[in-house]
Amino acid sequence: MCKNVNNNVLLYNSNFIRLKFIHYNIEYPYKGEYMKILDLLSKVAILIILVLLGVGVYRLTTIDKKGSSFYEYKNTKINLKQVRRITPRVDYIITYKEDNNINIFRTYSTSLNDKEIHSIEKFLHLAQKSEFYNVEVIAYMMFDKEKIELYHSHRYLKYAKEYSVNDELLGKLSADGLDEYQYKSLEQLKDKVYDDANKFFDDVISYARLKRSPWSKKNIPQLGLGANGNKFMSKLSKDAKENELHEEDIQNIVKNLHTSYEHYLGLQ
Repeated sequence: MCKNVNNNVLLYNSNFIRLKFIHYNIEYPYKGEYMKILDLLSKVAILIILVLLGVGVYRLTTIDKKGSSFYEYKNTKINLKQVRRITPRVDYIITYKEDNNINIFRTYSTSLNDKEIHSIEKFLHLAQKSEFYNVEVIAYMMFDKEKIELYHSHRYLKYAKEYSVNDELLGKLSADGLDEYQYKSLEQLKDKVYDDANKFFDDVISYARLKRSPWSKKNIPQLGLGANGNKFMSKLSKDAKENELHEEDIQNIVKNLHTSYEHYLGLQ
């Protein structure tokens, strides 16, 4: 048993919490064992505290990652808790010679998914092989009514440049007084395709024995493009520059559409 215990001092160590008794002129037969137990308990207590702190930080980090209520993309930040519906979309203009006339420069808008991407790829190859085309593709997501653009392709453009004597040209000239002889003369050129507007104009004037005028100089080449070609060129702005569509361009468009769709799937 302990006798005459006095001058007890409580010390604090910055590396760990430890209680230590300093005794003066005292006999304590279990002093060594007692100090070892205190030392062990203090280390266990510190270990428990560190474990609890680690678990707390991990849980906070996990909650922040999984429970984040904001979608951030480029310079956009959207509170997902206020969004009812997220929809992937794709808009595209893929116009080419073989289109129906009413669809020249029509913008198509549909859901973005693997099936639609495959369809767009088919249209791109058809356009690439056509006499003329205009191609532009945009992928985006709708957060209710807010639009976030994910991809916007370059504009690919090839002018209509093939001129021929066609039904539209013959019909217009007949309505303006073309006689039977002139009509039959022009029919001789029906199977010929020109890539030079001036040469085409000169031959039409020569075969049909028409008068040269500002109207004929402007309209005969336009009518020679056919209904679709004429409408196509009339809708182009004067500063629209040609940019041909190549196979690598098609693959790049398809790749970016898949990437955009995968981006949407990542939010689900």
